[in-house]
Amino acid sequence: MPSVLLPCIVSFLVGLWFGSYVRYIPFSIVSILVLCAIALTWCEHQGRLVSTRSLILYACLLCGVGYWNVGEWQTSTSALLQKAGEQEVLLSGVIADPVQHAPGRMTMLVDVMSIGEEVNTRTVSGKLRLTWRNPNAAVYRGDAITVRTRLRAPFGTRNPGGFDYGAYLRQRGVEAVAMVREPDHIQISAPGPSAMGTFLWNRIDRWRNQVRQAVLSSLTDPARALFLGMIVGEQRYIDQEVRDDFMTTGTVHIISISGSHLGLLAFLSFMSVRGLTRRMPAPWLERLSCRITPKQLAVVMTIPLVVFYTVLSGAHVATVRSLMMIVLYLLAVWVGHERHILIALGVSAGITTLFDPMVIYDLSFQLSYLSVLAIAMALRWTDPSDEEEEPEKEKSTPSLWDRLKTWLKQYFLISISATFATLPLVAYYFNQVAWLGVFANMVVVPCVGLLVVPLGLFSSILALVFGLESLPLAWVNQSILDSVSSLVGFLANTPGAEWHVASPALLAIVGFYVCLLFALMCPKPVLRWTSTVVVIMLVVWWAWSPRQIFEGETLRVTFLDVGQGDATLLELPDGQTILIDGGAAYERWDMGRMVVGPYLWDRGIRTIDHLIATHPQLDHVGGLAWVIKNFNIRHFWTNGVQRNEPFYQRLNDAMSEKNLTEQVAWAGLDLVKGSPCKVRSLNPPRSDSGISQAAPDKKSGAELNNLSVVLSVTCGPHSVLLTADAEVEALERMANDPSVQAATLVKIPHHGAKSSFSADWFNRLTTKTAVVSAGQRNRYGHPASSVLQHYDQQGIEVYRTDQDGAIVISQRLDSLKTTIQTTQEQLLSVISAEGSVLQQEAENLHRLWVKWTGVD
Repeated sequence: MPSVLLPCIVSFLVGLWFGSYVRYIPFSIVSILVLCAIALTWCEHQGRLVSTRSLILYACLLCGVGYWNVGEWQTSTSALLQKAGEQEVLLSGVIADPVQHAPGRMTMLVDVMSIGEEVNTRTVSGKLRLTWRNPNAAVYRGDAITVRTRLRAPFGTRNPGGFDYGAYLRQRGVEAVAMVREPDHIQISAPGPSAMGTFLWNRIDRWRNQVRQAVLSSLTDPARALFLGMIVGEQRYIDQEVRDDFMTTGTVHIISISGSHLGLLAFLSFMSVRGLTRRMPAPWLERLSCRITPKQLAVVMTIPLVVFYTVLSGAHVATVRSLMMIVLYLLAVWVGHERHILIALGVSAGITTLFDPMVIYDLSFQLSYLSVLAIAMALRWTDPSDEEEEPEKEKSTPSLWDRLKTWLKQYFLISISATFATLPLVAYYFNQVAWLGVFANMVVVPCVGLLVVPLGLFSSILALVFGLESLPLAWVNQSILDSVSSLVGFLANTPGAEWHVASPALLAIVGFYVCLLFALMCPKPVLRWTSTVVVIMLVVWWAWSPRQIFEGETLRVTFLDVGQGDATLLELPDGQTILIDGGAAYERWDMGRMVVGPYLWDRGIRTIDHLIATHPQLDHVGGLAWVIKNFNIRHFWTNGVQRNEPFYQRLNDAMSEKNLTEQVAWAGLDLVKGSPCKVRSLNPPRSDSGISQAAPDKKSGAELNNLSVVLSVTCGPHSVLLTADAEVEALERMANDPSVQAATLVKIPHHGAKSSFSADWFNRLTTKTAVVSAGQRNRYGHPASSVLQHYDQQGIEVYRTDQDGAIVISQRLDSLKTTIQTTQEQLLSVISAEGSVLQQEAENLHRLWVKWTGVD
């Protein structure tokens, strides 16, 4: 049975993967399924498979394909947004998940049930992600909620290889997002006792909040944030710099409740109970063994403990998944099949995907199962129980030192196996090779799993049992967690620890795992060593991540999608890079960190030759502080205006930390010299520049906009005009400059605002292509429809980051040819009955080829 079960689960998972592409490449998927049937038939004729097993495997494959598409039919969207409209509405619903807290806000997932006032109430269903700023009341899972707010569709940024938060929410079934600030706009009421399940979850959430309040009143950061993250599952208190240290050292999985926490807690509980039971007086042990063995008793005592920890942490999907793996393994221990850990792993994965097929694309699912699989393989490789037993007389009890050496050897192998197995995925999702994790995990994981978690749980239980308002043993928790944070911070400062790389191509990742499998399991030495060499070469290539230099004499201009803001990257033919602005940086969303940095790493860029802050406004320079800290900057240019705002102070602090000297890009100044391209500043004028220490209220928004750095980039027959937020005054001042008329590509000023449309300047344009950078459904209404109408009447094609995502424009110096690519057009499109189905599938296959290989 075990020999059949695991291949069946793998076939089902592969079927789910195939099924996810049926709507995009149906004929290709059918062809692949036919080829699979032919391959299985061939294996039958060769005597490698019996027909019964072959049929079962193929049936599981088809079930996976079908189950995915049945799941997609079940996740059809409702009319929540359509019924709500764009105006403020009154909604009623129930809190569906544990509430997530952060300083100054809480986030809730609401199952909406009705919409409208009492007289015009309409029944509706759908999920709403609601953020409550500065809440003045506690909210728990199961509570009934009535809120007056304005709904918006989930949105994010769309960039090559980037993370689209809006798409992520939609995949999770969230149909709308909203925010409420006014306390009188929200009403909460507790659930009735009739709904037992809801009432129970509500009570658990109240316990979690009781522990959270005790922690907030007893501990200080960073210990407070780490305790809330590791014990209560509240991740959003952790400072980003602390999180970065854990990320750099490869121990970021520690600060969230993951399989390692539950596994080490289960290990500690199991070994303690079994050890104490075996040391009972002989008569007691005999009497107990008649009913239950010490091993089974340890299982009975361990399962409730890990279940309690899972519930206290909020029972999030990833934690429940880890709990399922541990419980299945403990049940295998109960029946004496503890060596079948791979079966428990497979069954857990199968059950998880039955509840949510889309979880196969979830990062935590991939990392958790892959790391556990690597650990299981490592343990089986080093398990001495497979070896032929020595004669009884030759056996000897190993010394403490020998046992310690064996344990250290196995633990090191486990650490390196998990790190190496997850290396491609970590590089793909986080642009980082956390090589230090091999050593850091050997110290940090045992400390957290065997000390921090048990102590934190014990303190939490005491607080709950005795109804305490402060955390028991707070000083012990504070000292230990501060020490862990200091240790991780110390390790993160190791030279070369923070090693950023380009995201590997998906096809290369598949090749890595196939070759790794051959290297470990292939019986033929030649093939095994060849696979090993390929794996090593791939790792070295990923770690090197060289610049993408295959485009020849080409100017490449990328308008990144940073929401309501600007960020433009110029890659000149001689290899120089120019970054103009870096988007905004808010409390949780730093566009420098989330968009600009990953895109630069994916392009193999670690040094920016010229960094230009066009003017000191948040949506343009907020993300540059992070960029300065994480990249080598050779020249830094501004318009010379200083501000006292916090975001600009962060920028100045980053400049001081990197010893950067600010240079002013006066009008008429050539910023780039000795290059095939000429980069010249058209604004601000010298008379208005000069470094000014004026207070922020001395210059209005319009004045700051009119002092924006405006650039003209000329490369061969091509000329790019980058206008930042220039308004009418600045545009009219530059209208007679020859570069305006010569421009073949124009960035529309100030996100397409009405205040930045100058008829005098516009009438001098001869370009046929323009780009506007704006956020989806931004509150300013950018770009203005009247402005877009002018460009349309002039025959100028306008590309928009709010609709097209990032826009990449390539122009060769030896021709007038211009190639334009948008992120939106690279997304897979559902096959429609209208038009040529084969043509649509061919286009999707091309998109998949680009996605999987990175080659267009």
